[in-house]
Amino acid sequence: MNILITGANGFIGSHIKKHLGQKHRIYSIVKTTPEDPKDEEIILDLADVESVRCNVQKDGFADLPVDVIIHTAGVLCGANQTKDLSVFHRNNAITESLVCIAQTLNPEKVINLSTIGVYPNASGTYDEGSIIKPSMNAECLYSLSKFCSEELLYFFLKDKMQVVNLRLAQTYGEGMREDRIFSIMLRELLEENTITVFGAGQRESAFMSVEFLVLKIGEIINHRAQLSGTYNLSERNMTYSELARLIISEHGNAASRIRYNEKGVRSRVNINSEKLLTELNQYV
Repeated sequence: MNILITGANGFIGSHIKKHLGQKHRIYSIVKTTPEDPKDEEIILDLADVESVRCNVQKDGFADLPVDVIIHTAGVLCGANQTKDLSVFHRNNAITESLVCIAQTLNPEKVINLSTIGVYPNASGTYDEGSIIKPSMNAECLYSLSKFCSEELLYFFLKDKMQVVNLRLAQTYGEGMREDRIFSIMLRELLEENTITVFGAGQRESAFMSVEFLVLKIGEIINHRAQLSGTYNLSERNMTYSELARLIISEHGNAASRIRYNEKGVRSRVNINSEKLLTELNQYV
């Protein structure tokens, strides 16, 4: 199978490329020219829509034999960008570029990586039919742009190909960003053999390892039945206290300790992923 991955040099994209590259031919869209460029690497800045439109019209691009597009590219909010509207606008431009690429290549399936950040950071259980309210989330602009990507891709592409929007839980693993909660806890553990957990450890969210994610994407690619729509994807729901214990079990020792701080968020967000898991178990 021939697979095109956007954001192939990023945290999640690189793991998907490595895993799927064992059995499939991978084409990669990357923003900057690698030191050792390969024929399968396509240099495109997806945030530059006009440049993308020009490039897809060049001889040969439309002839790429792509069966599946996996869209991992995106602009995340940095520490000082939570209210920087350029994050929202750049992600929307990236989505517009992806629509153009998909319409040109006409694959069988587009897998778009979205986020559980589309749901409010408020206690409750959330499935795909739950309220969308990213304004109650610290990464509102990123999450809102990903919801826009879900709707735009489905609107423009649904009649020609399968569109699978995956709302990803917090994903951890080698190469993850340093400002993610897993990274923060792990760094404190390695430096001080202690993990500080705020909100008395009561806050709950959905998590998954990047290894779990790439396995599920492999299952989606190989699924024999029609699979199209929006799906939550999580490995497990955990309190932050449970997350700290998991990190200690993997990276700590008998002297490792958890330090609880009463200050902080205590929302208990539970993500229901049964819809996707049920569909993947069909026709196995």
